[in-house]
Amino acid sequence: MVDRPRSGQPKKYNERHAAEIIAFACTKPPEGRKKWSLSLLCEKLRKKEGFETINKETIRLILKKNKIKP
Repeated sequence: MVDRPRSGQPKKYNERHAAEIIAFACTKPPEGRKKWSLSLLCEKLRKKEGFETINKETIRLILKKNKIKP
């Protein structure tokens, strides 16, 4: 089933981006941390090309949609 086009801002991040975010969230957290936080994921992802404007809510929604808990 295909959704009809919606008004508003188009999605910035596609399935490839989502897969990259999920893969990154499943990696070992940085030294001194037990697990990833949304703030820490956001901070690290912003340094990667293509994720300069990502925010915590976008990351949270992608992880929630895929039932991932960092």
